Amino acid sequence: MKIKFLIGAVIACCVLACQPEGLIYQQSEPLNNSWSAKKAVVFTIPVKESEAGVDLSFVLRNNNDYPFSNIYFFTEFISPKGEKMIDTLEYQLAYPNGEWIGSGMGAIKQNTLIYKENIALKDTGVYQLKIKQAMRQNPLVGLEDISLLVQKEQ
Repeated sequence: MKIKFLIGAVIACCVLACQPEGLIYQQSEPLNNSWSAKKAVVFTIPVKESEAGVDLSFVLRNNNDYPFSNIYFFTEFISPKGEKMIDTLEYQLAYPNGEWIGSGMGAIKQNTLIYKENIALKDTGVYQLKIKQAMRQNPLVGLEDISLLVQKEQ
């Protein structure tokens, strides 16, 4: 009985240790190696009290099927009051020599891509972040998933 408890405790610690530290970490549904330009990935950020000094980042995992060295996103950030902030973003995923940037062993690489730094989520309620891939290839292959990481500024 003690061994089962010990094994359970070790597994729980490993699961908790593997989660990025932050206020919120949301993973999208798996992209299954195919992301249509028409499909928005939507994240929600519930805010119970005003938060200052918050960083928003995407955690993107790509595999060797990804055909480009960069990626473009269209984003729409909507406050609880309905105010919209629309951006077009570009991130590098590979060095000029073709080697993938990011962490991970094998065919899958993970990149943390900064979206907004040191922002204030001053309105209480639910913020919404919609993200679409903005590449010329449709559907876009080689992407495993995208997540949202909301952290206090570091």
